[in-house]
Amino acid sequence: MLILRPYQDEALTKIKKRLKEVSHPLLATVSVGGGKSILISKVLSWAASYGYRCLCLTLNSTLIKQNADTHKRENGDYGINCASMKSKASEDLIIFGSPNSICQQIRNKQEVCTKPFQLIIVDECHQISHNPNSMYQRIFSHYGAMAQKEQYNFRILGFSGTPFRDKNQSICGPEAFFKEEVCNITTQQLIAEGYLVKPYFGLTQSESFNFKDVKIGNTGKFNQKQLQEITDKSVRLTGKIMHELQQIECMGMFIFCSTISHCFEALRSLPQNKSAVIIGNTPHKERQKILAKAQRGEIKFLVSVSILMVGVDIPLYNYCAWLRPTESLILFIQGIGRVLRLHPDKDHATVLDFSGNIERFQDIDNPIINEAIKPKPQQEDQYIIPCYDCGQLNKILSRRCCGSINNKRCEHYFEFKPCHACETQNDTTARHCRSCQAELIDPNAKLKSQAATKDVNEFIVKKARYGVSSNMKDGTAILRCAYTTVEGKVIYEAHFTSTEKARNIFYGSFVRQCVTDASSYYPYLSDPHRMRAMLSSIKTPHRLVCYKEDDRWKIRKKVFYGGP
Repeated sequence: MLILRPYQDEALTKIKKRLKEVSHPLLATVSVGGGKSILISKVLSWAASYGYRCLCLTLNSTLIKQNADTHKRENGDYGINCASMKSKASEDLIIFGSPNSICQQIRNKQEVCTKPFQLIIVDECHQISHNPNSMYQRIFSHYGAMAQKEQYNFRILGFSGTPFRDKNQSICGPEAFFKEEVCNITTQQLIAEGYLVKPYFGLTQSESFNFKDVKIGNTGKFNQKQLQEITDKSVRLTGKIMHELQQIECMGMFIFCSTISHCFEALRSLPQNKSAVIIGNTPHKERQKILAKAQRGEIKFLVSVSILMVGVDIPLYNYCAWLRPTESLILFIQGIGRVLRLHPDKDHATVLDFSGNIERFQDIDNPIINEAIKPKPQQEDQYIIPCYDCGQLNKILSRRCCGSINNKRCEHYFEFKPCHACETQNDTTARHCRSCQAELIDPNAKLKSQAATKDVNEFIVKKARYGVSSNMKDGTAILRCAYTTVEGKVIYEAHFTSTEKARNIFYGSFVRQCVTDASSYYPYLSDPHRMRAMLSSIKTPHRLVCYKEDDRWKIRKKVFYGGP
């Protein structure tokens, strides 16, 4: 039998205590790698020792088997009730099952529905819906009514490593299904105590997929047809990314693709003897065979859409690459969690994002996301000045500061959408207020971003002219630049300073790069007189990398003598 870690022992004590004291649904938050299966087994064994019948539910058959196998290693007896596993146990004191199978048998009035359960445990309980017609709610209603009629105690306990819905809406609270969080074992705690490795969000050489215009349908998920159209047009990019991934010295890598056909497109560019695809209809035996090879290191690249997000334990793997967008923060965190488990040969794990997920979730107050959006030393040319509130450096296009104050996400927004009801500042992409949940004005507005284009050219600068004028509306400074190339073209750019965001972008994209003693000018970026004094300190670039937009050349990058 396994010896519990100190935090597990403490959590188990709290869970037992509250199950005895209260009747409302309880939530146990246990991060990936925190040992949910062993805690579930211990709670089940404890309840069964009093003669209570227990039902442990989860949607994923792989998780059902994983939880059952853990309980078996703890010398526990059990039965399995899951159609896909071809078992319909009903007599055992402890049953591991799927809600679909149990619900179907309740509907058909089969034997399992006639026997009471004093305790129902739900693994991955963030999947529980409030809808009274959902599978979980019908099960709770059935056994809850039986308990009320026969006058015995009935408890519900949920386990999750991602206890939220959508973009960080908690599943626990007065208006939620779970009324009380009985323990909270976080990823940060497990990393700090040496039970997980730290995630590192790496930089990539390849460009990313542009999924910005893909719509979210009525189901709350990205439109699959649009995703397929984008990946079909990006076959060359998929191959380029696969080539880049093969150059990485990794022990094993999860690759999450946008669609099933995208998975096989990626597989074609990977070494066939070291790569495999697992999708929803992959036969159970073949899936287990592939996972066993991956655990032995015989398969280096595992490709999937989402089937590998939960219930997969391959500690050897130390990389995950996202070639798919996800609207679900839960899915993103779960996918990252696949590579955080301990292994003797790794001290960190690396996450590569080719699909804009980190940018998509940058406003969310989640420790993993907060770490992901912090600028890296390699990105120094993208830094802006420190946040006024906490001093944290942020990237030029950050909408909200990525720093923290008193262990909470800094509230400073560089760009925001105010709530008309309560005046709370919200991310510009938010549809509802993060404070009062009111629908925000113009919820469909999107940030405009510089579009990638194939029409890119490089010009050698012959001379440059700089001038400062005053904005007629507010008197703030405007810097105008005109670069004459050796071909005789004139390429223009202008920098405005009327808002904090504009000043930060001006400082990060021009002043830091082009001006000697740049920091001394930051406090005066809006002052036309001071800006004119800065003109003599501007360094003229040697080359300009430009892209064509609306028949005009726009500057993407400036290259100086001695630069790349």
